[in-house]
Amino acid sequence: MESLLTGRTAVVYGAGSIGGAVAKAFVREGARVFVAGRGEAALKQLAHDVESEGGSLETAQVDALDREAVEAFLDSVVQRTGGLDVSFCATSTRRPGGEQGAALGELSFEDFSLPIIDFTKAQFVTANAAAARMVPRGRGVVLMMTALPSQVPFPYTAGFGPAWAAVEAFSRTLAAELGPDGVRVVCLHSAGSPGAAQTTLAADLPELPARAAGWQQRAEARNLLGRWPSLEDVGNMAAFMASDLAAVTTGTTVDLSGGMVNH
Repeated sequence: MESLLTGRTAVVYGAGSIGGAVAKAFVREGARVFVAGRGEAALKQLAHDVESEGGSLETAQVDALDREAVEAFLDSVVQRTGGLDVSFCATSTRRPGGEQGAALGELSFEDFSLPIIDFTKAQFVTANAAAARMVPRGRGVVLMMTALPSQVPFPYTAGFGPAWAAVEAFSRTLAAELGPDGVRVVCLHSAGSPGAAQTTLAADLPELPARAAGWQQRAEARNLLGRWPSLEDVGNMAAFMASDLAAVTTGTTVDLSGGMVNH
């Protein structure tokens, strides 16, 4: 049986837990994969891990918030491969401030808005750059990543819930605009994977352990399956949504929450 993404070119922004899992899934399914990220060490580690599993991918240091850098990166990908089929952005904010764990009343507006600005800008820049190269060919898939607080009330998540909700709204609008040109846009909506690195928490906040325990209890009460999505689950779903098996799926958010968003 032919792999899901044989002959496709895919770019992934972010070499962390989620980006790495998706890149590995794309490689397993036969895509030629290019991973862009800010940190050289993470890119090298991901390339090494993929090679140790018998695959290969190419990496480049690119900031997804830098439009000129993204455009230059995609130009090089298209020049080498002839086109772009899949784009997935898994980057998050790395600037200090606005971390999850703080109450809204404890934040300045600048800290509250920081994840909203960074998440939406990264998705906007990478998605539109991808679309510009997909539309002339009449095909392509743009994938985005959001999380539970975009749809389910969770306290102490700072500006991240509004940030993810904005990304989902943006993806639906983009899907409506690109659909007539054959380009699909889909969000993956995860409850959080146990193996994912927690890089957006206010680790020095004394109240964080108690508040994090509250998140856990709230999530467990809503989980219909009694288990969290693994990183492999996320990668497999991304590969499926990028494939022709999901050819009529667009403008939607795919649930990877164990049903938590549905009740």
